[in-house]
Amino acid sequence: MVTRAISIELIWRDRPFPERAVAAARAGFDLVDLWDRRTSDLPELAEACADNGIGINGFFGNRDNGLADPDGGSAALDEIARNLEAAHEVGARQLHVFSNAILPGGIVKAVPAPRVTAWGTAVENLSKAADMAREAGVQLMLEHLNSVYLPGYLWSDAGAVAAVAREVGRAEVRGVFDTYHQQLTAGRLVDTLIAGWDQWGRIDIAGVPGRCEPGKGEIDFRYLQSVITERGWDGPMTFEITPSGDPDDAMTLIDDIFPKDRP
Repeated sequence: MVTRAISIELIWRDRPFPERAVAAARAGFDLVDLWDRRTSDLPELAEACADNGIGINGFFGNRDNGLADPDGGSAALDEIARNLEAAHEVGARQLHVFSNAILPGGIVKAVPAPRVTAWGTAVENLSKAADMAREAGVQLMLEHLNSVYLPGYLWSDAGAVAAVAREVGRAEVRGVFDTYHQQLTAGRLVDTLIAGWDQWGRIDIAGVPGRCEPGKGEIDFRYLQSVITERGWDGPMTFEITPSGDPDDAMTLIDDIFPKDRP
């Protein structure tokens, strides 16, 4: 069965995070995701999740330091270690990790090295981080981000994170396939999804433009869902959306295209 999660970072923003988790549970989701755990009271959020029969899927593993930065690799590993400890404490399953540091305001800090050096640095650091993740029982999810709004980010295409995960070759390291970021950067959603199928650890769903809910915007999510179902996806699927209108209407569209009882 597909495990349905929703990012509570961009929805129900008029409520504190614990109340967003309650809303997610009432909407029929199995898990919640968030971004930087430092913006919420994580133990309080975990308690609200437990009280409402829902879990925490994951949150950022690094943000202040990039895994591909030759000058900041050890700091990135220290950051991941701290977040792995926090994830273990609340039963989170995944940490979302980044090639570059992501500064306040969504500004990407450039990696001061040629691409081939940055790539090798990321692979080396991820191999070390995988050992820590194995002990914590948490997966590291490589996040690709679009080059339209986040220029300079190393892993700007889903194919890049699939290639890095394949090179690291550890079960603790997997890539995210994110429909929003991939559509903005390169498109070719189905081809890219299939090409990296064995390396995905999570599928993130949001539309373009505006990070809208499925059923709005330019992506044919009904066709994409049919491909995902036909290929037998049985991992987590996170809806990381900014609703185009009423959140309840967005939930209706999600349930219509990606029903919670889908095998």
